[in-house]
Amino acid sequence: MPPRFFARLSPLAIIALLLASVGIGMTLLKAVHYQVPLLPELTTSVWTVEARIGFEGKGGASKVELVLPAAESMERAIDENFVSRGYGLAILDAKGRPRDATWTLRRTPKSEQALYYQVKVAGDKVLTDASVPPFPPVPDYKEPLGSAIQAVLGRARRQSADVFSFTEQTLLILADRDDENVKVIRNVNDRPSWAHLVAEILAGARIPTRIAYGLSLNRPQVDAKLIPWLEVHNGDNWKGYDAATGKPGYPPGFFIWRYDTPDLLHVRGVRNLHLGFSTTQTRVPQMDVAELTGAAFRVQPLGLDLTRLPVSVQNLYRVVLMLPLGALVVAFMRVVIGVPTFGTFMPILIALAFRQTQLLWGLVLFLLLVFVGLSLRLMLTQLRLLLVPRLAAILVVVVCLMLSITLLSYRLGVEQGLSIALLPMVILTMTIERMSIVWEERGFLETAKETIGSLFVAICGFFVMNEPHLMHLMFYFPELLLVVLAALLLLGAYSGYRLTELFRFGALARAR
Repeated sequence: MPPRFFARLSPLAIIALLLASVGIGMTLLKAVHYQVPLLPELTTSVWTVEARIGFEGKGGASKVELVLPAAESMERAIDENFVSRGYGLAILDAKGRPRDATWTLRRTPKSEQALYYQVKVAGDKVLTDASVPPFPPVPDYKEPLGSAIQAVLGRARRQSADVFSFTEQTLLILADRDDENVKVIRNVNDRPSWAHLVAEILAGARIPTRIAYGLSLNRPQVDAKLIPWLEVHNGDNWKGYDAATGKPGYPPGFFIWRYDTPDLLHVRGVRNLHLGFSTTQTRVPQMDVAELTGAAFRVQPLGLDLTRLPVSVQNLYRVVLMLPLGALVVAFMRVVIGVPTFGTFMPILIALAFRQTQLLWGLVLFLLLVFVGLSLRLMLTQLRLLLVPRLAAILVVVVCLMLSITLLSYRLGVEQGLSIALLPMVILTMTIERMSIVWEERGFLETAKETIGSLFVAICGFFVMNEPHLMHLMFYFPELLLVVLAALLLLGAYSGYRLTELFRFGALARAR
C-alpha cells in the first residue's frame, strides 16, 4: 500500500489493521502450508497399503523379517498395523538402518501361512531421503558396451548445461531405439531393471544416482510389485526421472518403500515365499488426518496448538474461545443497531447457559425466574434494605427458586427443568436488581424494552456461539482472536448513528 494510505489512517485504524493482518495471515499459513482445514466437513484421500507375505512352513522354527517403509515416507503415515496370527512380533529400529518387522514362531505348521503389514498414507507429496551422496566411481564397461555408452554421454554433454539437463538429454537419447549405440546398450539384459542400467550409464559421467522402490497411489491394486524409479542428485537436491521415457517427476502419490534394492524379506525355516502389495483408497475427515499425523501442528506459529492439551482443557477452551464472538455480537447490537440490554455481559452469559439448557427451555426457565424474582424484589422494596444485603437476599431467593424448579421437574419427570442450575445465579441476581431499578425510575415500558432487547441479543449470541463452522475456526485457528479484537477496536471508535436512531429521528428528517 502507498505511504499516503497509512498517513490518512488514525493510530487506532492502523493497530486494528495490523491485528487483523496478523490473525488472517497466521490462519492462511496454517490452512495452506500446514493443511489444517478451514471447514470441519472437508475430507481427504487416505490410501491403505498392505504387504502380504505368503509362505509354507516346514514344521520347525521360522523367522520372517520385512523391511518397513523408509522413514521419510512414514511422515505421510497416519497409522500402521501388523497381523501375525500367533506369531511373535518385534519391531527393530537400528540407528542408521531401515526399520524391520520380525515375525517368529517355534513350530510353524506345514501349511500355507500369511503375514500382513498395513500402513495408512495421507497426501500425495513424494518424500525422499535428503542425504548427500558421494560421487560414484566410473564403471569398467566391457566392449562394445563401453564405446556405446561413451558416445551417448559425449552427445548428451554437448547438448546440456547442468546435471539435470545432462540426465534429461541422456534419457532422451536412450529412448531413441533406432540409434545404433542405443541398440547396443539395450541388448544388455543382465541388470535388475532398465533404471539400474541407466544409473550405471550416468555413473560414467560421475553423476550420483539411486533407485527408489515404491508404489504409485493413484488407483487400487492387488498383488502389485514395487516400481523402480531413477533419482539423480545435482549437488543440492534429488530429482526423480522415469528411466523409460526421460520424463522428470514421480508417479502420482509415489510412496517410497526402499532405496537401491527391492529385497525386503529375510526368512528362515519357510518355503514358497511370495510378497505382494495391495492398495485401496478411502475418504476421511481432513481434520482427523491432521491430528493423527501431527504434521499440521508440528511447526505452529507461536505454538498455538490446542490439540496437545488434555482433553478436559480442550473442552473448556472450545467454550471459552466462543465468548469473544458473543462479546462481538453484543457490541455490534448495542453500538451499531442500538438494541438496549441489561448490562454488557449478561446476554453473553445467558447465551452460554442456553448452550446447555437448549434455547426454548432456557427462555422459559429464564423468564420464569426473572418474573418471580422481580415480584419478590419489588416486595423487598417496602422493607427499605441496604444495597448489599438486598442483593444477597435476592441471590438467596434465586437459589431457592432454582432449587424448587429442579425438584418439581424431577417429580414431574421433566428432564429439561434439571438444567436450570446451569443458568448463572449471580447474573440473574444482578439482572433482577437492574430490572427493578429501571422499573422504578423509567417505568414498565422501558423495562420490557430492555428485557426483550437482552433476550434478543442473547438469542443471536446463542446461534453465533453454537455455529459448528465458527467453533471449528476458533478452536483450530485461535489467532482469529486478533481479528475479533480488531473488529472490537473499530466498533469502539464508531461515532455514527445507530440503526434504531434512524427510525427515531425519521419524522424529524421528513419534516425538514
